[in-house]
Amino acid sequence: MNLREKILAYLYQNRDSTLEEIAEGLKEDKYEVDATLKYLEREGLVIKRTKGIIFKKTVYDLTASGLEEAKKIYESLQEKSRQLQELLASGNVDPSQLPQEYIDVLPLLITLSLLDMMLLEDLTLFDIFGY
Repeated sequence: MNLREKILAYLYQNRDSTLEEIAEGLKEDKYEVDATLKYLEREGLVIKRTKGIIFKKTVYDLTASGLEEAKKIYESLQEKSRQLQELLASGNVDPSQLPQEYIDVLPLLITLSLLDMMLLEDLTLFDIFGY
């Protein structure tokens, strides 16, 4: 999943976020997030505006077309989360040998609360104790 898709998914769940909030939430470089947000603005998917009367801050939100695309990405992440949970629950895969497609989106699934924290603790225990 590329940074563009990650930002859209993040904004789908966290409307009116600052550049810093997005970068921190995604654990991505602030300058790369900024460049991608500018690109998304030019595409008409994201809008930047100033919020606040006394303490002003610049926030980013989705446009109508951005919301449409972000919803598809978010639903795809929900499905990935469901598949990952089923895969781990089946016991047919060693948690340390997860397919790359799941490892790539794991941090985003955590950030968006699409993955149960108890499942993550189980994964950590598996790695620590070598089960």
